[in-house]
Amino acid sequence: MILVHLPKTWPEVIAGKRTAEDVTLQYWAQITDEALETYGDGLLGIYQHEVVSAFDVTGWERDTDERVIFSGVPSKEFSHLVGTPNPGKHWVRGQSRPVQYLDTAVLRDGSAAVETTDEGHRAVVEGFVLTVDQDGSATLVVPAGQRVTVLAAAN
Repeated sequence: MILVHLPKTWPEVIAGKRTAEDVTLQYWAQITDEALETYGDGLLGIYQHEVVSAFDVTGWERDTDERVIFSGVPSKEFSHLVGTPNPGKHWVRGQSRPVQYLDTAVLRDGSAAVETTDEGHRAVVEGFVLTVDQDGSATLVVPAGQRVTVLAAAN
């Protein structure tokens, strides 16, 4: 899975000036052929630390500047991630690289390692995103249509 950061272009989608396909699928620099082969099965668009678009990649080509233009369709498998926290690392102010790579198995199989983020410790398991902050409070984002059962631990 390739994660693309959309801080400047997603507001144009919100304003109705561009489409999610346009800003998510087009013109990504410095992506190697090896990265495309390894991670190029899907794209997640990220805006303000949240997934705003999800696409299954059906192909790609390079423009004259060697930037990648993807072709794809809205993802049925990963559409539940739209509206959830970024499953990758948070981009920080001043970071110039707008692309990250994430093994799709992390999203598909739930074999995610716990990551430290600005919000605390976070893990993604089969679409469920659990974040525990520095005070020990937990936030759980649940895929649409799924249930959660909460059990209190014994003292």
